[in-house]
Amino acid sequence: MIHEEISLYPLSDSNKGDTVLRIDNITDKVLYQEALVQSEKMLSIGGLAAGMAHEINNPLAGIMQTAEVMSKRLTDTELPANRKAAEQSGVDLDNFTRYLEYRGIPRMLKAIAEGGQRASSIIQNMLSFSRVDHDPYSTHDPVEMLEEILELASADFNLKKHFDFKAIGIVRQYSSNLPPVPCSKSQIQQVILNLLKNGAEAMCEKDSPAIPPCFILRIWSDEMRLYIEIEDNGPGLNSEEKKHIFDPFFTTKPVGSGTGLGLSVSYFIITENHKGTFDVRSGPGEGACFTIGLPLHN
Repeated sequence: MIHEEISLYPLSDSNKGDTVLRIDNITDKVLYQEALVQSEKMLSIGGLAAGMAHEINNPLAGIMQTAEVMSKRLTDTELPANRKAAEQSGVDLDNFTRYLEYRGIPRMLKAIAEGGQRASSIIQNMLSFSRVDHDPYSTHDPVEMLEEILELASADFNLKKHFDFKAIGIVRQYSSNLPPVPCSKSQIQQVILNLLKNGAEAMCEKDSPAIPPCFILRIWSDEMRLYIEIEDNGPGLNSEEKKHIFDPFFTTKPVGSGTGLGLSVSYFIITENHKGTFDVRSGPGEGACFTIGLPLHN
């Protein structure tokens, strides 16, 4: 769709009422305005998510603490208060403990604690990701940075599309003795999360049930740069799509499913903000492989 702005300018020195008709193509202007509106919406959602995360933390802490107390009261036979309560109620503590084990109660309590810890970790990652960086550039462990955002991405799912990030295979190929990289952690994690979400959605749409979706994550370095590579086995990109993949408003998703700004913003973050490199290798049916190169020396 092309947006045009039409203006009429009457000629003051014309007795016949002549006018000048001017037609301006304002498609880019309209798209930028829509993008700004979408950006404001995302900022509002980000603030709402951060507020919800804080609110969820309190009852979650209560659940985890209560599960820990229950575990001690039900399974710790050496606890004096447990022995005293058993004597007062006429319960044989050893038999009761065996009953609990037969019924799998300790295992269930452990699952509650582990689930609560996992939820707490996701919330902390979400808060860290949404927090504004006041001191954005410092050195960070690249493996830790990638694993944190993987934990956050693992909570992503879409019931309508039968999409669940946890069902995607993850192959890690990290080099040893990786150096810390100077960067804005939240910005780099924003780029990585965008690549993971794009790749996951592309693999979800691929009609090849015989090939399970899978990411291959690589981290290595040379004397000048640290490289982070994210490869998927989705449908890939044709030559025209690959040519425009970093262009603003270009998207391979259906209408209404994306703004086409994710990769262009990511490209700006890597090449302009961090003076790095951002490349893609892909072909139809071959998946896509994005490589980020971050300078090791500012």
